[in-house]
Amino acid sequence: MISGYDLIGVWREYKKLESGQVAVDMNIGDYRGYVAGVCDVCNRWLFTTPEGTTQGQVCAVVGKWLEEHPQRWHEPAMPLVIQALQEAFPYYHKKRKKRRMIFLLAEKR
Repeated sequence: MISGYDLIGVWREYKKLESGQVAVDMNIGDYRGYVAGVCDVCNRWLFTTPEGTTQGQVCAVVGKWLEEHPQRWHEPAMPLVIQALQEAFPYYHKKRKKRRMIFLLAEKR
């Protein structure tokens, strides 16, 4: 099971790489992949990211949240990512127009 400790470690390396510094951990892509995976599965179900939100923005939101909540790093990573994204992007249910289905029955001859 991936924990918050695992995620914060690769977040720090990911952040170095994004800022142009040399990253030492070969698994830095795991951070982006993990966060993007949770986001893809839960978006529009547990939270709603605005149209045009990039993976980089989502990764930054989660990383910042992790840095602000070190007391939770011992917990499983997935609920931490979900909570970070729920706080940043609350769930929004877009109402759709109800469409009526009209079935035409053709008379068989």
